[in-house]
Amino acid sequence: MYKLIIVDDEPLTRNYIKANAGQLSEHWECVGEAGDGEEALAVIDGMEGIDLVITDIKMPGLSGLELARQLSERRDRPHIIILSGYDEFAMAKEAMAYGVNDYLLKPIVNEELASVLDKLAGRLAAEAASKTAVKTLQALSEQSREGVARNFLRAVAYDNNSEIRMLYPILHRLKLSLLEAEGAMLVVELDGCAMLERDISPSDYALYRYIVHQTAMELAEAEAGTIAFIDNEERTVMLVPGDDADNVSRRCAELFRRLSDSISSMTGLRLWGARGFSELDVLQLGISYRRACQTLKHSVFAAPLSSAELLADNADLDERVRQLDKDISSVQGALRDNNEVQLHTSLLKLTKTEGPINRIELLRLGVYMLEALASNSRAGERMIAQEAVYRSLKQLKQRCTAAAYHTDDAAQLLREVLEPLYDGYWRNAEHALQEHSGKEHDIVTKVKDYILSHYSEPLSLALIAEKMNMSSGYLSSLFHSNTGESYIKFLTRVRMEHAASLLRAKPDEKVYDVAEKAGYTSVKHFSYVFKQHFGMPPGEYQEKSRRQ
Repeated sequence: MYKLIIVDDEPLTRNYIKANAGQLSEHWECVGEAGDGEEALAVIDGMEGIDLVITDIKMPGLSGLELARQLSERRDRPHIIILSGYDEFAMAKEAMAYGVNDYLLKPIVNEELASVLDKLAGRLAAEAASKTAVKTLQALSEQSREGVARNFLRAVAYDNNSEIRMLYPILHRLKLSLLEAEGAMLVVELDGCAMLERDISPSDYALYRYIVHQTAMELAEAEAGTIAFIDNEERTVMLVPGDDADNVSRRCAELFRRLSDSISSMTGLRLWGARGFSELDVLQLGISYRRACQTLKHSVFAAPLSSAELLADNADLDERVRQLDKDISSVQGALRDNNEVQLHTSLLKLTKTEGPINRIELLRLGVYMLEALASNSRAGERMIAQEAVYRSLKQLKQRCTAAAYHTDDAAQLLREVLEPLYDGYWRNAEHALQEHSGKEHDIVTKVKDYILSHYSEPLSLALIAEKMNMSSGYLSSLFHSNTGESYIKFLTRVRMEHAASLLRAKPDEKVYDVAEKAGYTSVKHFSYVFKQHFGMPPGEYQEKSRRQ
């Protein structure tokens, strides 16, 4: 049973609702009454668990409009329904800005009162169920909460739409803000060439990767906000937050140095590491992850680095990696088709250099090629492919003994170590091109309209793409090409403009309320983004608006 009080200076109205509320809707009982706003506040303060206040909008003393305003500033505020006459519609409309749920015209009609009470009872039941779910989530152990965060980050890294749609609202419910300001993805992996040189059996690679991950987890626990998880290639990935891009960069470098030193001390092995772009929004961390993975590929060409040095962005190496991946795709196609001529030609391109290729360079190239072939296999064939790669790695170590090789010799050696892969394991992944029949402009307009209507909710590109019946990648490209800005920048701008409008219109509004209404679970993160957007914190912006 839900509790309501009636506030009206007319005893006749109070008596009518007291007598009829319970009969018109079985979910309600009237537990109190007041003749004006001041008396109503005293009743509310002296009684727990009031769910609804039905108040006349015009009363002597403290009006219903002012009562609604004062109640709107409370965190545990009851729901409000106002009563008004035909000539008071403008005031009723103003009251809606204070979170009033509905209004009824006088004289009160039984059917209308019953409908409003039933509708609100349904809403309260849904809110109660939601609160129960939230309490259950919040009662999860810290380890379980971190598990949710790790799974979400993994979904973002791989643009897993279904996982993002499921987990993003849960993060909001748990009030888990993974970024208070900015953050980047740091990806680390063991030097495969060094492991081969140390005669570590490929079957033991998983053990050493586990050591890296466990060490990273221990370091992450001591670093506020840092979260570690394992990606699909069994590499350790870490979300490293910071106060700004420079701070994120420094924290990544220091964290990698400590991790690399620990692994070197325990195993004698070297790590490669790379960080992605620093991002403002957690849903953009997939971009950071992919940038880090691309930079990590530079290790195939890089000279040995000190344990404290991350691989850096390098446009020339990016281009060399792209060509290398292209040549490896050609090798994979030749394996798939059992085409000896194409295989020989592709391997010649792969090993072509200005002069002889030394042993370490060839080992690095061979390891990179074999691991790339394994990762490009179908998920269902991944284990079979990995086993074949392990056999090929052993042959690579055994056969690569000379100090240097000419292109033809290097190509022939790689051809020989590819022998275990001739069993038909390799298949090109099937790619479906998703088309959309609507006009591009209409699609973007619908997306904008949806964002404008739902910006205060936990919005993700994956969720919007699902509603538009298309892939998130296609929608992202379409939105950017039609608007000149990314979806996340548009969403952030809408949220910031709405927040600024609230701060101007209500100079006394609490910043945490504005943050929540703008779609942010963390006041600190909201304040950081607001300052980036407007050049001043929300409190200062609010004070400036108050003086104008």
